[in-house]
Amino acid sequence: MGLRLPKHLIFAATLLTFLLACSSNSNELVEPISSEGGNQDATSALSPDTEERQDGEGTENLISFENEILPIIENACALCHTGRGPGVPHAKLDTAAEISAYAFAIGAVVDSGYMPPWPASDLSVPFLHNASLDIDQRELIVEWVQAGAPVDVDGTTQVMPTQEVPFLISYDQELSSANSYDGERGQPDEYRCFIFDPELTETKYLTGYEFIPDQTEVVHHLVGYRVTSEYREAANRKDAKEDQGGWSCFGSTGLGSDEILTFWGPGTGAIQYQEGLGLEMNAGDFFVMQIHYHYDVEAPEDRSTFRTVWSTDSDTEPINITTYSGPAEIPCAEWEEGPLCDRDNAYLYAQAQYEGIVQADQILEACGYTPDDFAEMTNGIASSICDQPARFEGYVSAVLGHQHNIGASFRMTLNPDTTDELILLDIPDWDFEWQFAYYPEEEIYIERDDIIRLECVWDRSLRPNNLEPSYVLWADGSNDEMCFAVIMSYQK
Repeated sequence: MGLRLPKHLIFAATLLTFLLACSSNSNELVEPISSEGGNQDATSALSPDTEERQDGEGTENLISFENEILPIIENACALCHTGRGPGVPHAKLDTAAEISAYAFAIGAVVDSGYMPPWPASDLSVPFLHNASLDIDQRELIVEWVQAGAPVDVDGTTQVMPTQEVPFLISYDQELSSANSYDGERGQPDEYRCFIFDPELTETKYLTGYEFIPDQTEVVHHLVGYRVTSEYREAANRKDAKEDQGGWSCFGSTGLGSDEILTFWGPGTGAIQYQEGLGLEMNAGDFFVMQIHYHYDVEAPEDRSTFRTVWSTDSDTEPINITTYSGPAEIPCAEWEEGPLCDRDNAYLYAQAQYEGIVQADQILEACGYTPDDFAEMTNGIASSICDQPARFEGYVSAVLGHQHNIGASFRMTLNPDTTDELILLDIPDWDFEWQFAYYPEEEIYIERDDIIRLECVWDRSLRPNNLEPSYVLWADGSNDEMCFAVIMSYQK
């Protein structure tokens, strides 16, 4: 395929194309191209020598935008690049004319594999809403671009997503905190907890939700907790105690009782549970949203919001959330040196940063390891494996994994090394920007004593060069690491 470029050059070229395209209305960039009249001739003139291809019988056929290219775009691209999808600020593909305007950029990112994002490999169980492209589809798009991107429909033809879009089309509430937070550059990691109150007066089920990060450059991730009404006064006291919005909350909320309920990381989009499923909340229950901020740039105060879809149907099956952790122990490479390359020093430094809360040792102990088990991983690549009981019984609704910026790969396996082994999620090329929740196509039943294996790999070459050499361990900062997974399940 003829548009192969290094990843960073592809990104730069694509960004340049996007900027040029966004500098004027995309309908002005490309004339609406009709299958009738002069516009078709104008498009044909783009590349008269290459717009035709040979079929198996030797006859010449145009690549049909309507029948061959548009269905791919609507299945794999339109879910993010139409309406108010997360890709619209970069490339709006609402019409055929807009697709034509971005043709070169589309060809470059598709050929490189950079788009559409679908980190899960084919080793994983089959998932719903799979937007990945196979090699034939990628080659067809590249060939169409090389042929001058001819369009055989009217330029105003609307692009209609065939996959479920990653945002809520409608919702019941948009919750926010009474107070917002404004950190300062040079304050690299802060976990703030905010009260988001849906003001429930009866039992309801959260069947869909979407976190809307406001200051996207500094919002790293979110964990939402359900807290019962008996802790509301304690939450109010914490919220009022500090001068800035919310309260500092490394680890969890700091309240007497909380339960992890919701998640968001870059690329997650909306969580929309299957029909008849939802997260149960009772009268007086409220959310405490723990937002991780990483202020390596200046940003205005953050006013992130949380959109909810509720059901009062008493037949709704409650979703159960189970989390899993594996060790994250990444020693300095043999060519690195400095005081923080000593694990004890790195651990003490992390404690000082995060109010004494560092989970690395507890996770090591739970998985049956000591730091010595990782001490020889000094070639720049480190890994860990942890087997643990499932701790729940039910059907899998969704799975997701989480690492930070030097994650290289992630895998979660059910009952490994047995005849019942099933890879629940395999991400061979971890990308922090695309942390999806994945919904299995088929029913997967897990028993309480089944084994869940986490396997994580890290690559120190992905660590920014301006950071002091340091042993990287499980901790809350963006420059620390995690090996973390979630299974969302339900009973019938």
